[in-house]
Amino acid sequence: MRRWLAAIVVVLALGLAQRAEVSGGSPFGVQGGLRFPLVPLLLDGRVYGGVGLEAMGGGVDLLLKLPLADLYLGLGGFYGTGPALTLPQDARGHAGLRAVLGTWLNLPLPLLGVYLELHPVYYLAPSRSFGIGGALGVSVGL
Repeated sequence: MRRWLAAIVVVLALGLAQRAEVSGGSPFGVQGGLRFPLVPLLLDGRVYGGVGLEAMGGGVDLLLKLPLADLYLGLGGFYGTGPALTLPQDARGHAGLRAVLGTWLNLPLPLLGVYLELHPVYYLAPSRSFGIGGALGVSVGL
């Protein structure tokens, strides 16, 4: 029954998602995710999972689009099996909260977007500390 429920959730998520994304950078190295419109033209939700050299894990973000700009801001959380990919190296953790400061790069490609993000991070486990990371990604969809 669990497998059927998981399959139904994945199929529904793919049907409701606005964009599919792949990015490289924090928190886990290479991430793949889906972006959902929560409030049209204003608020998106994103779920992602990733794998890297030291950790694998996933997270969620709420992203607020700034009107008439290619910028967006967000808050999210993540959890992984090992230390996340951020600086400084000695303050890394495997679970935490992050802010997202992102921008779309203006490329004339239909249905394809490229984005750049900066992630200030507050680690909750194994110790409380601060870090900063970033990601460059490609997004496919409407």
